[in-house]
Amino acid sequence: MEPAIRTEHLTKIFGRRLIAVNDLNLEVPAGSIFGLLGPNGAGKTTTLRLLLGLQRPTAGRAEVFGQPCGVNSVGVRRLIGYLPTNPKLPGHLRPVEYLDLLGQLYGLP
Repeated sequence: MEPAIRTEHLTKIFGRRLIAVNDLNLEVPAGSIFGLLGPNGAGKTTTLRLLLGLQRPTAGRAEVFGQPCGVNSVGVRRLIGYLPTNPKLPGHLRPVEYLDLLGQLYGLP
């Protein structure tokens, strides 16, 4: 079975010196539950933005269910549920209800 997420030597450097993601090799099995944990500045958000195609890697590659992640990877974005930091939640919905609503709007399984 194809992995849900695969990265090979994924690297993101901002400017000439700030290494946000450094040679990340990762394989997340399909159907698994996976958490990306680390301290502030560890590269978690940058990694997600690379997977979503919101940023371009300096080096390496990433795939979501076999589809390459890139700036125009709309198909990949449909496969990933991403809730940015500090979202504006509608007052009448619990967080899990809000996530469910977003998933329905974007046609997520």
